[in-house]
Amino acid sequence: MPQSILNKIRQPGFDINRLNQKEKIQLVRESDGLLINILEGETINGDLYLEGCTSLTYLPDNLKVDGDLYLEKCTSLTHLPDNLKVDGHLYLRGCTSLTHLPNNLKVGGYLCLGGCISLTHLPNNLKVDEYLYLDGCTSLTHLPNNLKVGRSLYLEGCTSLTHLPDSLKVGGDLHLEGCTSLREIPKSIEVGDKIYVPKHLK
Repeated sequence: MPQSILNKIRQPGFDINRLNQKEKIQLVRESDGLLINILEGETINGDLYLEGCTSLTYLPDNLKVDGDLYLEKCTSLTHLPDNLKVDGHLYLRGCTSLTHLPNNLKVGGYLCLGGCISLTHLPNNLKVDEYLYLDGCTSLTHLPNNLKVGRSLYLEGCTSLTHLPDSLKVGGDLHLEGCTSLREIPKSIEVGDKIYVPKHLK
């Protein structure tokens, strides 16, 4: 069984700067996200797993993740830092306190925001190369202009969504089931495959 990093740093005279990256990540997890600052300015080699860190309220500035970033059910996370770069997938499902995303967010893979019930809007000119999951984002009222999604866009159960931007581009399917406040589907939107229309607009 690996030694607890929390116990390790409590030893008299221990220099926290001696920790390698793997140990720093373990320390963040053991502290339930409270010691997240130790990763400020880090480039994470591979995936970063912080899911379920319920005391995590923010991420440090200039964090870069070469792989996937897992933040599911970090229920105290309110925002992400500017210039966050994730080369792989970004998983934020169930981050119920997250209100918005940074303008300069770059995600190379999936962006999963399902169940982020406090999310009110997305940044302008957001581009997601693969799938964008917004299912169950019940506070989301609109999508940004010039939103581009390389594959499918999932908006099921977005009950506050009232309209879609005329310039929306989706490479795969567009899922709108349960979008009970949506007034219309603009004819100008570009969808590569099927549009799943809410019942009241059929």
